[in-house]
Formats: sequence, C-alpha cells, structure tokens
Amino acid sequence: MSFDRIWVDNLQHLEELCASWQTLDELAMDTEFIRTDTFFPRPALLQVGDGKACYLLDVLALGRPECLLNLLVSGPLKIFHSCSEDLEMLQHWLGVLPNPLVDTQLAVSLAEGDSAMGYQRMVEKYLGILLDKGETRSDWLQRPLTESQQLYAAQDVEFLLPIWHQLKNKLLEKGQLEILVEESRWLLEEAMEDHPQDAWQRCKQAWRLNARQLAVLQHLARWRDDRARQVDKPRNRVASDLQLQLLAEKQPQSQSDFVELTELAPGWVKRYGKEVIYEVKQALSIPKQLLPTPLSSPMGPEYKAARKQLKKAMANLASKLEVPTELLARRKQMDDWLQALTQKQLPEVPENWPTWRRDALETLMKQLLAEGGMQ
Repeated sequence: MSFDRIWVDNLQHLEELCASWQTLDELAMDTEFIRTDTFFPRPALLQVGDGKACYLLDVLALGRPECLLNLLVSGPLKIFHSCSEDLEMLQHWLGVLPNPLVDTQLAVSLAEGDSAMGYQRMVEKYLGILLDKGETRSDWLQRPLTESQQLYAAQDVEFLLPIWHQLKNKLLEKGQLEILVEESRWLLEEAMEDHPQDAWQRCKQAWRLNARQLAVLQHLARWRDDRARQVDKPRNRVASDLQLQLLAEKQPQSQSDFVELTELAPGWVKRYGKEVIYEVKQALSIPKQLLPTPLSSPMGPEYKAARKQLKKAMANLASKLEVPTELLARRKQMDDWLQALTQKQLPEVPENWPTWRRDALETLMKQLLAEGGMQ
C-alpha cells in the first residue's frame, strides 16, 4: 500500500479538491504544527487522505481558504487519530472544528480495551506495517519540507481509512459503535469549551493552601492564562506553577512585599508585579463565606482509602460496561471526585458528558457517597 503524495499550495487546486472531497463519505485527516515557544500552536500542514492519494496542504501558503472551512464543517466523516491537539490547531488556524468526526484512538480503545494505543502501534497491529516515526519533532515550518518529512506526514493519513473500516466492523459486532459516535461528538464539544475557572488545577501543590490562599491561586492562574494568550507564550514563560504557589502563600500587596520573595527575579517583578498585586487584592476582597473549600491532602489516610475504593469501583463499572476504565474519566476528573468524597459531598458528573457514561457514573457516585465515601 503506497499512495501518491500531492503537495497543495495553490488555492485554485485546493478548491477543486474540496469540491471533489465533498462528494465522499470519509476522509482521513491529520495536522502538523510547532508549539515550542508559543501559547497557541503554529499551523504548518494539514494532511488529507481520500483512499487514493495523500494530500499535503501547505498551511503557510494557503491562508484561511473558505473552501476548506466549508469542507471541515460539513460533508464527509473526518477520521483522525488522537485528535485533541489537531482540533486545537484547526480551531486556532481556521476558527472551526471538523464535523462530523471520529477518533480512531477512541475506536481502538473500545475495540481492543487499549486506551493508549498510538498510531504507529495501531498500523502495525491492523495492517502489519512498521512505520518510522523519526520526524515526530521536525521543524514543520521550514520550506521546503524534506522527503523524509513529507513521507512521514503522508503516512499519518495513508492508513487511517482501512484501519477505520476494520474498527467500525469490530464495534458494530460489539454493539459499541453508538458509544464511539457519542464520545466523538463530546470531543468536539470539549474542544469548543474554555474553562478558565479550572486553570489553577495545573498547580499540583494546591492542596497545601488554605481557603484564602487557594482563592489567590485561582485568581493568579486565570491571570497567567490570559497573559500567556495575550503574548502568545507558554504559561511557564509568564509564571511557573511554583511561582504561583509562592505568590498564593505570600500574597504580596505592594511592590515592597516582593523584596522578601528572592525566588522572583527583579525583571519578572518589574514586568508583572503590578498585575499580580491587583489579582491578589481581588482575591483578598472575597467574603469569607464565598471562599473555595481547601483541598484534602492526597497524603492523608482518608484520601488514600477513597482513592483505592474509587479505583476499584471504576474498574468494576468499566468491566460491566465492557469499556476501558480510562474512557470513563480522566485523571483530573477523578481527582475532583476524590476531593468531594473525602469531604462527604456528592461528586458531580459534568452535564455535557455522553449520556451512556454520565448516567452510569452518577449512579456510581451516589453509591460511593452512601457508603461513606471511603472504606
């Protein structure tokens, strides 16, 4: 199996291709981008496979073509593998998300019970083909791309359609195709959502803070995200998690307060000090009754007992539903549930989760709380 590779950097050529692709049932897609020193991904390439050829769309030359926007939001089913970063790139580049969509990582997770199967291993398992992944960290913004880069990019879509057809048949046999459809739809909803109120959860030591300090951390984490977007730099170029933790603990309210914070470089204080002081004062003005609840220590015996019980309950539920445990909830959500259980509160299941998963998990959370949240 080896398709022609076609480089596309001409708008008229792309318009002709998009008109042809609109008549198809399915298209394989992937993206390449660079994100080493920016907040947003820098788009470089969009690969499209139609079962006959692999097309490498030069994002740098094409701009934001209307025909491609129309193709993404209508027409064929778009097949991706592990698409979360691809969705972010497309949203940033074109302002739209591919719809309808299926993620073969989700599909293989359901079909094989392996939620971490990468594209290379999937191709080997289903087609017996070994891929060279040596170009994973290439400079995709350089032009021209090397022969090796183009081959790598093309192979990322060349094998998706035949593998998808095998996975689809497996899921039909297992009666789980509708679960895949629901989960893929949810992926799109998640990609459109922004959760600034959750930015503080990147700070893994937040459990060490009291209620007032936690409020300060939440304000500072939202500020960091906003600032990183404004300057298009990675979050840690604005402030590291450790810096936010320190600021939440010390709560500087004037420039002179920074003198004792020797961990902060003078240049950083000069650049961001006033903004930090503003955020700290905003958090300090929150009435006591509205402060967030401090987190339970993950080192405590209650937390450890609850974690053990939740892990066992999730594994039993996954077995009953015949799905991988990892598909039921991500680690961040599990951490939220553990905090609720250790504080004798009903863990909340997000309302926008797929119905099959939400209903099962809501029942489980009520059961766990009734049992005391821990054993």
